[in-house]
Amino acid sequence: MNRTKLLTIAVIGLLLLNFGILGVMFFGRPSHPPMLPPHGGPKGEGPKQMIIERLHFDVIQQKDYELLVVEHRNKTDELHEASKELHDELFSLLKGDSINQRQSDSLVLEIANNQKAIEDLNFDHFNAIKKLCKGEQVVHFNELVDNLGRLFAPKGHPRK
Repeated sequence: MNRTKLLTIAVIGLLLLNFGILGVMFFGRPSHPPMLPPHGGPKGEGPKQMIIERLHFDVIQQKDYELLVVEHRNKTDELHEASKELHDELFSLLKGDSINQRQSDSLVLEIANNQKAIEDLNFDHFNAIKKLCKGEQVVHFNELVDNLGRLFAPKGHPRK
């Protein structure tokens, strides 16, 4: 096989590969609601700015909301750190010759309770946001509630 033929085959193969990748990029992505970005707002802000805009918070509400966000982030960070430590402890049980089933069950239960605490915290956070809303903002909040599952879906696993 001569060089020209080999180069032609390589170029055609690369072109097909590029078109395949472009096709997956454009046609393989799930759609998101028009006003709901797939991963929150501006870098570092998460959904905070988007919630302020969608609920049309005034300056006072924004300050109150900021306090809620700071408190929520602090508690969430604590719970996520506890989750990491519990998972580390659970998986460290795999290092031994035999696994203590009682200890692993206990850790799994603690992980489940920690996850419940995270979900309770999130629910309470949004209930507090709802209490900040006035008049027409409650309607916008109810619309936001319909999108919360997508907004907080784990990255890389958007809900349909």
